[in-house]
Amino acid sequence: MDKFPITQNISRLWASIIVDELAKNGIVNFYTAPGMRNAPVLAAAHYNEDIRTYSFLDERALAYRALGRSKVSESIPLLTCTSGTAMANFAPAVIEANKSGLPLVILSADRPNELVKTDSNQTIDQTRVIDSHTCYNLNLEAPNEALSATRLRTLISTAIGRAKINRRPVHINFPLREPLDNTEGYISQEYLKASLESFHKNGAKVISSAYQNYQMEFNLQERLVKAKNLLLVIGKLDGKKDIDHYRESLKSIRIPKYLDITSGLKYEFCLEDYLTPNFDHPEVLSVYEQNPPDLIIHIGGRLVSKHYYNYLEKTDCELLHVTNVDFDHDPGFSNTQKIICDPLSFLKGLAKLELEQAPPVMWHDFVEKKRAVIEESGLTQPFISKNIIEKIDLDYDLLIGNSTIVRSFDNFVSSNLRRHVKVFTNRGVSGIEGFMATLMGLSDENDRPKLCLIGDISFKHDLNSLYMLNQAAREKKNLTVIIINNFQGDIFNLLPIAKEKDFLDLLTTPHDDRFDKVIGAFEELEYSSCETKEDFNKQVLNALKNQGVNIIEAITDNASNLELFKKLKTVKR
Repeated sequence: MDKFPITQNISRLWASIIVDELAKNGIVNFYTAPGMRNAPVLAAAHYNEDIRTYSFLDERALAYRALGRSKVSESIPLLTCTSGTAMANFAPAVIEANKSGLPLVILSADRPNELVKTDSNQTIDQTRVIDSHTCYNLNLEAPNEALSATRLRTLISTAIGRAKINRRPVHINFPLREPLDNTEGYISQEYLKASLESFHKNGAKVISSAYQNYQMEFNLQERLVKAKNLLLVIGKLDGKKDIDHYRESLKSIRIPKYLDITSGLKYEFCLEDYLTPNFDHPEVLSVYEQNPPDLIIHIGGRLVSKHYYNYLEKTDCELLHVTNVDFDHDPGFSNTQKIICDPLSFLKGLAKLELEQAPPVMWHDFVEKKRAVIEESGLTQPFISKNIIEKIDLDYDLLIGNSTIVRSFDNFVSSNLRRHVKVFTNRGVSGIEGFMATLMGLSDENDRPKLCLIGDISFKHDLNSLYMLNQAAREKKNLTVIIINNFQGDIFNLLPIAKEKDFLDLLTTPHDDRFDKVIGAFEELEYSSCETKEDFNKQVLNALKNQGVNIIEAITDNASNLELFKKLKTVKR
């Protein structure tokens, strides 16, 4: 590290101190957007050998890439940008991270207060852009000798501690005066000497820990043991780092289970494990209306299914919600008791009770009838989701887009098939943008094959990320993106508003675009298209077995999709 720390001027020195302190706290993956105001930060990151930088021109896509990394990495990713509107483009991914319980550190360069307050060029009040979506905000002074290196380091490590304990984004705003380049500037020898000494000290870190392991109380144990009709619901689990432990605990719990797609565990279990199909199936909803549970144990966050929450509003059954966050995510207004703790610790305590209850209905015939209906259809979304799970016997990561795609995957359940596939979603605020960038962030952490399914409108929202995928192909990453192109945003056609034909186009944004030419502009990307079930299965299997980045455009017919969804609702138990 011959060129680090950088000491030509106080802006470069402070940037070096901040970057060094971040690295000492384990923040080593920097997702950097270009700009002049953050040049001192970029220089310090470049010359610090502990830092790995990922640069991209589009702040929105860059932020989603960092979000993807946060889902799988033990190290919290950092986002840094220049001043002005740059940080505003981080906002969608920061909002998603906050709602999903994923930590990020946002380090925004800013102009000093005297320029911000006089409407100088490229200035806004950056301290308020994302403050509603972060758990901690630190607005530094512009670099000066009144704040010692030790105190600056303590401020930075405190912010990191908040990100770790709250598992939410934090924002550090860093105003910088010129010079921003390597022009020499005055620093007193006393201040420089003390600052340089701080690089060789570990110092007193702000170590934040939360001990939330749950010890089940006797009266709750008694209620669980005496209940005759239990239902265990697993909602969104934030992060997938301890997913194996969740799986092992769930295997030993022999009561009816309803696993949401956002749990990441759905395909690890089947009907033989007492799995309950999705409440979006009218037949399932009917069974539970006729046989309401004594007690629902809901572990984790919000579910995809709206019908589950509609059911909760209509039933009087007791609901115990176990979550690791102290804010409400109960659209059914149904919690009767809430326990804030590490959900895994509660699940382990539940497993020790050795409960044994059969489901109200054995769903095998029902599920097989629906499978047959899907197989008789053409290339539809239910066929795609079913065959992705059933036909691919590989260890891979699956990133699922929003709207009808995530619901199609959520509706699938197998009679006897278990798949070891890690499932990821962006369901914090359920936006449709940034999925290819999120896929890139997942791939930054490991080289497992990865498959991402998105719709045509989602693809259009994230076109800039094709530049990222092109680079990933050069690095021999194994990534596959399936674009389900039905030439519009089809979820609105499944909703009651579809009857209002006069302005439906304003919702569905119909188009006649194929994507071969835009993808073909990137020489490293492999493109193929399919319109039949046979071609689809063949292309997906080949893509996952090949190194490189493969993009498959699956052409589906919206009318056929609608017809199949209606037909599936007529299947009886």
